Amino acid sequence: MKILKKLFRYFTPYLGEIILYIVLGLIVVALGMLMPKVQELIFDNLFTNTPLEFAGLTLKGTELLVGLCIVMVGQSIIRQTLHYFRIVINANTAQLAVNSMRQDLFDNLINQSQRYLHQQNTGNLMTVINGDPETVKNFFIGTIPQMFETVVGFVFAAIMLCTIDPLIFFSSVIAMPVVAFLSRRAGKRIRPYVLDIRDFSADLSRRTQENINGIRIVKAFNNEELEIKEFEAHNKKLLQARFDYLKEYVRSYLPMDLCSALPYIMVNIVGAILIFNDKMTIGQLVSTGGYLGYIINLFSQLPSWISVSQQSITSAGKILDLLGRGSELADKPDAVDRELKGDIKITDLSMSFDGKCVLKDINIDLPLGKTLGIMGKTGSGKTVLVNMLMRYYDPTNGNITVDGIDVRDIKLARTRALFSPVSQDVFLFSETVEKNIAFFDPDAPEDKIKWAAKTAQAADFIERLPDGYDTVIGERGMGLSGGQKQRISIARAVLKNAPVIIMDDASSALDMETERELTKSLSRELSGHTVVTIAHRASSVKGCDEIIYLENGVIVERGTHEQLLELKGRYYEVFNEQYGELIAAVEGVQ
Repeated sequence: MKILKKLFRYFTPYLGEIILYIVLGLIVVALGMLMPKVQELIFDNLFTNTPLEFAGLTLKGTELLVGLCIVMVGQSIIRQTLHYFRIVINANTAQLAVNSMRQDLFDNLINQSQRYLHQQNTGNLMTVINGDPETVKNFFIGTIPQMFETVVGFVFAAIMLCTIDPLIFFSSVIAMPVVAFLSRRAGKRIRPYVLDIRDFSADLSRRTQENINGIRIVKAFNNEELEIKEFEAHNKKLLQARFDYLKEYVRSYLPMDLCSALPYIMVNIVGAILIFNDKMTIGQLVSTGGYLGYIINLFSQLPSWISVSQQSITSAGKILDLLGRGSELADKPDAVDRELKGDIKITDLSMSFDGKCVLKDINIDLPLGKTLGIMGKTGSGKTVLVNMLMRYYDPTNGNITVDGIDVRDIKLARTRALFSPVSQDVFLFSETVEKNIAFFDPDAPEDKIKWAAKTAQAADFIERLPDGYDTVIGERGMGLSGGQKQRISIARAVLKNAPVIIMDDASSALDMETERELTKSLSRELSGHTVVTIAHRASSVKGCDEIIYLENGVIVERGTHEQLLELKGRYYEVFNEQYGELIAAVEGVQ
């Protein structure tokens, strides 16, 4: 319960509404106490034609019948009206609290480092943000008020039963100690099953999301049947976890249900004895059934409360784990917060993940306006290096400075503002082409958006789309070719117009002619910007001021295109593999 208390802060702004909700619930409970009394009067006064003295009036026969009917109808109308208002209050309060909790979770999640996000199960994160706040809400807005109302109802009913005869009350609660013991034991036994259900549900969500995002790969490899079997296996695990939970639930709570039937048996036996001894009327025995419902309700609700509580504790733990996780890249209290020019220097930089070195002793000078090409085989550390420039990770050793200041001493927002990245894994939103390009500046004027598209060599194909810039593209750019997606992504980076442009294999899907035109366009429109280009094709980097070649996280070659060709090393080998035959053919013609 201590875990749940830590999340109560999301509900304290609505404490007044919650209290009103509970007060209205207590009124509903109090009104419910009228019905057993009415039943008593029906049997002891109306059926026996015995006058009822009430507020100086004597009611008998038809008058008594009308009076009882008015009480029953009035009680029903008032209870239903109050119930309606409670539903409205509950819905508004619950959603506001959940909204606030989800917002904090998302804010914290989006500020986490790439390292943390890559280590997480996507389905689990989705469950934490979407499902767990609802579970916690059900506890605070549903279970707690219900517990309070049920306990108060129990107290009211106990008082009414005691006024009839104390023996009736004691016979109704004889099983309570046993039920309390069984409830506590049951809560401990079902908790592991609740955790299993949650974990398997998260795995199923992850599997579903991966298949939706990777549906083209699944179809391309004709793997639908295999994925169906994999999903079926995950689904069966979740199903089995639910079955195991239900078995344990029944095993744990069946004795409690049996104990819950004991009060009815005891009350009827004791009531019959009291009637035979003229210590109780038939009407009073009938009314005990209504009061007994409130007594039994406490017993019957215990399993549900325990189940909800265990689920809520589990969900609260997951929420607090994320909320309590500070970002590895949090700003220092005295972090530099001013506009930066963009002169970057990397000194003796090394980076390791889980003990494995991915970059070692990297030294690069990158003054504003310089163009840098990065080449190397897959896994050589190219993308990690540019991600560290944008401070997605902090180095294990060495440092990166901007304008002579260590990036760890600069506000993260200021550092990120320096870069316009184009990732090798192009991500486009399920929005219009215009909104995807204007992601950084949603209020960008139309002419600026078209300028960015033209610079990225995307304007022509965009204008041929059914609705031009207003064409809605599918999730992750479905419906566009790889080259078209890359050019929209480049246009998005161009529109940001940051001092440093990062091109991470950004033209790999373009043909040679389009790539050449793109390079000319970017050089013309982004003159004075720093451009860092990761590429596998030598044509993408040959015009750079400096080219570095990475191998196993180490710079093994560096220089201009001409210098590296003269070196006849790895860059030369790559260039010769890609263009050797073409060069030989041209020389043969000459």
